[in-house]
Amino acid sequence: MRLTSLVPEAQSRFRDAARIELGKGGLWTHRLRGGPLLLSCTSGSVWITREGAPDDVVLEAGASYGGAGRGLLVVEALEPAQIAVDAGGAGKALRAALERARGSWLVLLSLVALYLVWGSTYLAVSVALETLPPFLLAGVRFVTAGALLYGVLRLRGVPRPTLRQWGAAAKVGVLLLVGGNGLVVVSQQWVSSGVAAVVVSTMPLWLALFTTVRAARGGASTDARAPAPEVSRGEWVGLLVGFAGAALLHLGGDLHAEHAGALLIVLAPVAWALGSLYSRTTPLPDGPMAVAAEMLSGGAVMLGISALAGEQLAAAPSSRSLLALAYLVVFGSIVGLSAYTFLLRNTRPAIATSYAYVNPIVAIALGIALGGERASAATWAAAAIIGAGVVIVSKSRH
Repeated sequence: MRLTSLVPEAQSRFRDAARIELGKGGLWTHRLRGGPLLLSCTSGSVWITREGAPDDVVLEAGASYGGAGRGLLVVEALEPAQIAVDAGGAGKALRAALERARGSWLVLLSLVALYLVWGSTYLAVSVALETLPPFLLAGVRFVTAGALLYGVLRLRGVPRPTLRQWGAAAKVGVLLLVGGNGLVVVSQQWVSSGVAAVVVSTMPLWLALFTTVRAARGGASTDARAPAPEVSRGEWVGLLVGFAGAALLHLGGDLHAEHAGALLIVLAPVAWALGSLYSRTTPLPDGPMAVAAEMLSGGAVMLGISALAGEQLAAAPSSRSLLALAYLVVFGSIVGLSAYTFLLRNTRPAIATSYAYVNPIVAIALGIALGGERASAATWAAAAIIGAGVVIVSKSRH
């Protein structure tokens, strides 16, 4: 009979699992050291005995033997056989538990980052606008953030976007960043950061409405990537509640600013929703490279608009504005989008998009505490009503 023992190479593989071929009469031995072991017979049949064990075991193909303890384990092939051995059960279970705990903490940290960071960007924009014109501010922010992210991804070996992907990213970037973010920045010259956040929080409602219209027209029925199910009664209730909050914000006087440009902010969540819907069917680059390409494209367009509009610096930007710009680049764009991407991949969409009804509260609170702003009763009421509408829509859709 031939004795088959573990050589160093097999021992390294044995940490997780090893498959061992045995000829008829072949032996395999292993010294148990107290840890668990699972042995399965995948073909043929084997005889198993363990030092100190009262009974012997015969395994046919498909049967398994498991246990823990100490002593010498001996396996003999009664016919040509294959066995699969896993001696890392406890280690793998511990690693799995640690991974689950790590994942839970990452989800929690990502949510906190998203709530606080994206909720604080409205105040940061207000500070940056003190000495920076709006489109120049937004353009520099996204070109810088996009270039940093693009460079890191390329160093990690991520391929360049194709020409077609650049075109798709440009279309989405214009809708999301130029229309969605750019209009917010322009409007924040005349409205408070809290009011801006409340208006922007209607984005999920617009997205649900556009998805409804698209489904009714059959526009997404043949697209496997962007299915558009029939909108439920609960979603309609959420839409009506959310838009009632938006109406209260307008009727309460918070959008009656001294400049008509303030009303441009109403179009911002519409553009963001359209960009989000379009991004589901357009050939964007994979993963974070799509975000980098969108920021580069959208930021370049905003710099072009800045030049065409004749934006100029009246004086050197203040240190406050430059610090706010740096915060928007690093935290508002790179950290915030990274946290959002992680949540989309590891949690339900309802959790990932919950920032829509948390950010207004954060923005209003920070505006009052740090920006010297005031929030009327109508602003608080509108934020609560819009948040309730978004919650209803999210729970109805998921």
